[in-house]
Amino acid sequence: MKSVDHPYFGHLEVPSVDETEVIWEGTAALASSEVEVQLWAAPDSGLDAEELDAFATHLADLPALDTAARAAIRENLRQDRYFIDHHADELDDIEVIKRLTEEANGEAIGVDAFTAAMHPAGIGLWHLIGEPGTRIVMDYTIDAATSDELLAVKVARDGAVVSVDWES
Repeated sequence: MKSVDHPYFGHLEVPSVDETEVIWEGTAALASSEVEVQLWAAPDSGLDAEELDAFATHLADLPALDTAARAAIRENLRQDRYFIDHHADELDDIEVIKRLTEEANGEAIGVDAFTAAMHPAGIGLWHLIGEPGTRIVMDYTIDAATSDELLAVKVARDGAVVSVDWES
């Protein structure tokens, strides 16, 4: 199907050019903020109503997806805290790092505190494209204004976290 009218996303059309592109942009509510969301599709992917419905369901229950993503981030940082240490060393003058360092009271910044201070910088919905098994990518940052370093939490259609990857 080359176009579809979806209850959540509205009218969508598959890109007519040879490149994957954003076919919908919007925001989703999370706590007291809004997160930017982009829906990507490829010219040859068609539009699958069940896939779009799954995206809409996840966006409607974004707090649950955020909870799963943060649990995966926490586990990832417990196994390898270099992402935290990098930010503590390189961005020691930004407010959030100053606060976390002060709260650590002479110790290393804690994994739980760092994870809680991170926030989603954006969500990518990958319609039948991208890595096999990965449909949603949630990008988390400690401070988007001062760092392009983020943890990308990759999620399957069923909401299971597939991986947490450090990207910039």
